[in-house]
Amino acid sequence: MLGVFNTDRAEALASFRRMAALAPSTVCFGHGDPLTVDAAAVLRSSADRDSGLQVEHG
Repeated sequence: MLGVFNTDRAEALASFRRMAALAPSTVCFGHGDPLTVDAAAVLRSSADRDSGLQVEHG
């Protein structure tokens, strides 16, 4: 799930989808555990689920 500190949520979602299109087997982040099972599917699912959320930045 995208965090509240993304300044351009649409671009962050597009980045998730671009990463998913690379079909990675592992995805590592700056914190938390790496995705090691169905990494591309998890990225796509997260972007699809999150795209309906609206977060106000101000």
